[in-house]
Amino acid sequence: MVSRRNYLAITIVMFVVFFMFQFTNVVLESWNGYERNSHVRGRTELLSESSSYKAGGDETLAASSSRENIVYIGAGDEKTGEAVKAWSVYTKRNVKIYETLAQYEDTKGGQKTENPKLMVINSPDIDWEQEELGEQLKSYAEEGIHLVFANLPEVKVIRENRDIAELLGIEKIEEDKTEVKGVHLYGGFFLGGEAVYMTEDEEDNERLQDMELTMPWYITGPDADVYMRGLPEEETEEEERPAVIWRNHFRQAYVFAVNGSYMEDVTGLGILSAITAKTDDYEIYPVVNAQNMVVANYPGLASENDEEIMNRYGQSMKEVFQNIAWPAVVSVYRQNSLGLSCMMAPQFDYKDNNEPDAGALEYNMKRLKEQSAEAGLSAESVSDTSLRRKLRRDEDFMEETLPDYKFTSFYTGGLSDEEIEAVLEEDILEFLRTVVKDYGGEPDIIGYQSEHVTRQSALSDGTKHTYRDDFRLRSVETALGYSNVLLDIGRAAYPETQEDAVEKLVSDFGWNIRNHWKVFKGFEGTTVSECDQRIRDFLALDYTEETEEDAVCLKLDTEGMPVWFVLRTDREIENIEGGTWSVLEEGAYLIEAGEENLTVKFKQGAEREG
Repeated sequence: MVSRRNYLAITIVMFVVFFMFQFTNVVLESWNGYERNSHVRGRTELLSESSSYKAGGDETLAASSSRENIVYIGAGDEKTGEAVKAWSVYTKRNVKIYETLAQYEDTKGGQKTENPKLMVINSPDIDWEQEELGEQLKSYAEEGIHLVFANLPEVKVIRENRDIAELLGIEKIEEDKTEVKGVHLYGGFFLGGEAVYMTEDEEDNERLQDMELTMPWYITGPDADVYMRGLPEEETEEEERPAVIWRNHFRQAYVFAVNGSYMEDVTGLGILSAITAKTDDYEIYPVVNAQNMVVANYPGLASENDEEIMNRYGQSMKEVFQNIAWPAVVSVYRQNSLGLSCMMAPQFDYKDNNEPDAGALEYNMKRLKEQSAEAGLSAESVSDTSLRRKLRRDEDFMEETLPDYKFTSFYTGGLSDEEIEAVLEEDILEFLRTVVKDYGGEPDIIGYQSEHVTRQSALSDGTKHTYRDDFRLRSVETALGYSNVLLDIGRAAYPETQEDAVEKLVSDFGWNIRNHWKVFKGFEGTTVSECDQRIRDFLALDYTEETEEDAVCLKLDTEGMPVWFVLRTDREIENIEGGTWSVLEEGAYLIEAGEENLTVKFKQGAEREG
């Protein structure tokens, strides 16, 4: 039997606990701040495209230049050339494009010029029948110019021209063309470690395998280091497997080779960054340091497509999004380091009579704020209502329901650049600072959409993750420390197949995020507007670099701090002046610069163990 004293004590404790929970809820409601967007700035207050670093290239390669120079041999307007140009801008290098080697030689003339660090060669643009071509390329290596074959000449050229084969480090041509069952990416090339792109399961193979599996079978010599190999159907000794990406040590330089078309899209950025890290004692380069998770077309605020949704789930669309989709998204979000942004679709069909619900908007905005997530706006709808009309309907709803909230981010879906440009001045987008676009194969995945609005590509559909998707992810993380993965939850609002069921979408999304992004947790999660600020600072950044004994010194020219760099080296950091560092993985550091002068000091005389 409970005494009166104990009963009173229990009652007081229960009252205090109840009061604390109630008080906490009241405070959360009053401090939530969902009515305003903290990222709102006047466009003229932000760094603009005019402030961005522009890669040099129109001038000759002057010996007095402190900028690292890159030469590209090729037309420059094809996919490989575009990748090289984008990479040069991002890494703050000068790039000079020559259509032919003869043009490169002619431009040098009698002037005192500085040899480029890298010469990237687009093989389809080279006349491989030129006499003395092999000797000419060898002479560049003797001068210490690292050569990068962004793709390889035809097998016939390598077979008949011993100079080219020797330069590339090809000891034997096993087969002119072979079909492999998978590809092995070794650790230490891209960030993210080793990956084997192969499965014996037939169903999984059909779903995942989209790497290049047909290639010439080249076997490299003893001076070559192979970073990626094909995996033949028959069991073969590792060194006898087809080389895909490798480095050959030739005289005073390295010669890199890419056996395939991997340099023809955004993966070229990471390949070039990985290559430069293999040419010196260290390599340091700027990165964005932003990891984004974007849920497009969430929340849906109108009760639409109710008959089908009720048949599937026994709930309305609003309830499905709130009761099934949102808890699952939050669960995924809390288990990773990515930032969360939700691109709102106030309604999908603008020609029915189902208007968005004000109460649903308030509810979802509070939930987003509780998770430190950002609410943006989506361009998508299922009706043929014009985009301008849709945006003005959205504006009317927001003005009536949440007038103080201004959107700073906009998911463009499948809109063309012309369509995007046409709506940038709509009133609802008055404070727009960034657009999120679907990836279309372009190498310049971050940049400016207009003078004052940035763009960032969603590189991955989070509901599927093929081998090529994974290869692309590792490449972009290596080059930019950037990721943007998309879940289009709008597919569940108007499902076409079982793959569009909400449970299927969020389940696949969650599995992929947990299993493929975990190796990049050293980079920071951001919302897309937070990422926008980092993109502006990254693009505007310029710097000079000097090497001292056991130290590298950077002098930064930037209007925003902090900015970030990746340092790849086999040496250990002793300390950093003007910034901080963290370990990304073995041989790779993330450097945060907080001052204009940054000095990284290495431990003297010893490489990192292992």
